[in-house]
Amino acid sequence: MEQESNYLKSEQELRDKQDELYNKSFESINQKGQSSGHKNLLELMTSEATILTAIHRIKANKGSRTAGSDHKLMKPDILQKDYPKVVQLVQENFRNYRPEPIKRKYIPKPNSKELRPLGIPSIIDRVIQECVRLIIEPILEAQFFQHSYGFRPMRDSSMALVRTTDIVHITGHYWIIEGDISKFFDCVNHTILIKKLWNMGIRDRRVLMIIKAMLKAGIMDELKENPIGTPQGGIISPLLANAYLHAFDQWVTREWENKKTSYPYAQKSKQFERLRKTTRLKETYLVRYADDWVLITNSKRNAEKWKYKITKYLKERLKLTLSEEKTLITDIRRRPIKFLGFEIKAIKGKAKNGHILVSKPNQQRLKEKVNEIHKTIKKIKKATRKDDLIHWINLINSKIRGLIQYYECTTKVNVYMGKYVDKLHYAAYLKLRKHGGYKIPAKRVDNLRSAHEKYETKIPMVEYNELKIGVTRLDFCRWKKPKNKSPKETPYTKLGRQIYMNRTNKKPIKVRADELLSLNWSKIIKIGHKGKLYNFEYFMNRAYAFNRDKGRCRVCGELLQGDDVHIHHVNPKLPIEEVNRVPNLASLHEHCHQMIHSSKDYSMVGKVIWEKVLGFREKLGLT
Repeated sequence: MEQESNYLKSEQELRDKQDELYNKSFESINQKGQSSGHKNLLELMTSEATILTAIHRIKANKGSRTAGSDHKLMKPDILQKDYPKVVQLVQENFRNYRPEPIKRKYIPKPNSKELRPLGIPSIIDRVIQECVRLIIEPILEAQFFQHSYGFRPMRDSSMALVRTTDIVHITGHYWIIEGDISKFFDCVNHTILIKKLWNMGIRDRRVLMIIKAMLKAGIMDELKENPIGTPQGGIISPLLANAYLHAFDQWVTREWENKKTSYPYAQKSKQFERLRKTTRLKETYLVRYADDWVLITNSKRNAEKWKYKITKYLKERLKLTLSEEKTLITDIRRRPIKFLGFEIKAIKGKAKNGHILVSKPNQQRLKEKVNEIHKTIKKIKKATRKDDLIHWINLINSKIRGLIQYYECTTKVNVYMGKYVDKLHYAAYLKLRKHGGYKIPAKRVDNLRSAHEKYETKIPMVEYNELKIGVTRLDFCRWKKPKNKSPKETPYTKLGRQIYMNRTNKKPIKVRADELLSLNWSKIIKIGHKGKLYNFEYFMNRAYAFNRDKGRCRVCGELLQGDDVHIHHVNPKLPIEEVNRVPNLASLHEHCHQMIHSSKDYSMVGKVIWEKVLGFREKLGLT
């Protein structure tokens, strides 16, 4: 009976179950000091609602257009197949899980001549990994260290930066260990990881065996079975990496940040003050972003002791090696530390501790990114038509804005971005001039208005469909201090989601209307809606079209209920790659749908409704 109750019927049930798993794990850790066991997880992972959510998430990722070792792609091999067959395929793969070998691809490492190996799983393996992640992430998230920021929901590198600078500013401690674990992802021990997951509450042995099989997946043309490591590029690898290093976080922080005391202090600052007076503990603060971490302490001697202890711990407990060459002990009053593409240094100034913290983009990393953008600008010459040109401009702008958004948390962002402005600006101007482009004040262009509205500086642009489309500038930026991360902010509680919404001004994504639309599932099959047009993508996207239409009929505007919901193809003659996208689907009442496909005169229904019916008929070619 418990297995049956764990079968999820809708995305709402999936979200409720994620909240429940998080809460159970969180309460258990806080009350008992250890995680309670979670069984029957496989039923949650193989539920239709979970599979649908997993495929939708992967589809939205650019990587879905990259094939694995089996040469299969998301569009033709999942989205354009029969809905029941896809669900059945995923469920059967779960029952007899044998992952395909991963495809190896090498990409440049930042600030290094070395190449980083990426492992690309097959499409079906990506779906299974995402199904597993959707269920185990809430259990693990409830336990993770609050100042671990890498590859976690609602967290980013700017939060790691502000935590680091805040600790230095508040404590006046300037000695920092810059940690570097040698080839971390390649050295994860499978046996240790599975034990860690068991201890953190993943007590469904079937799921642990599936994860073990994922880890041991071979490498195409290289290995039949991988005895060690977790492939970078796998959907579940970052989560497993955080689970592996969770014990490291606990071990470091129990010595100071999370030190257990006989008296429960309401404020951490009071506890630290007491510990300083009554103990000889080595004061230290950890900030981690995946396998990159820094440790902030109060003296060189303590830093050296911690480095020795950490080297020993990683080797003995986690079978990892701390790089002697790359792990540095730094006094940031003398030279900056390099962390996550940022440089942080304390300089003399009018502050409580006599120093102020400045941060800037890492010079080498920034230069590499600018060179990438410059290469993209050169590709404008490939544009033979105006709409191709606009595509390249949009791509260049997204890269420039992406770079700005990553580094705007550094105090010197405008200074260092300014060094590369002329290089990009002049290159863009030369390319656009060949297409009739010229310069105008940024505030007068029609794209990126929120980024341009305050700037009179001229930028190159071209005219397109009576619009002025410009290439933005790298120095259209200013420092934005990131907000400190609230430990209560999480996607798995009502309060956590509200905190996120308040911080970002982003509304949560609506839940798919699975329950409502499943009511007419049998009716759809009965009336013969099968074949290429009514494939997996159609049944997945109809729920998102329903949400976009706010549950109202696109013809009469009335609310849709029960089995009276029809999802109409606006233009069924589009190519199969486009016909089932959300913009081409419309939510309708059954009788409104019939009016569209009929040739009869329904003008008696009223002018507004009749005009909408005629509009839909025109797109079908019926008028």
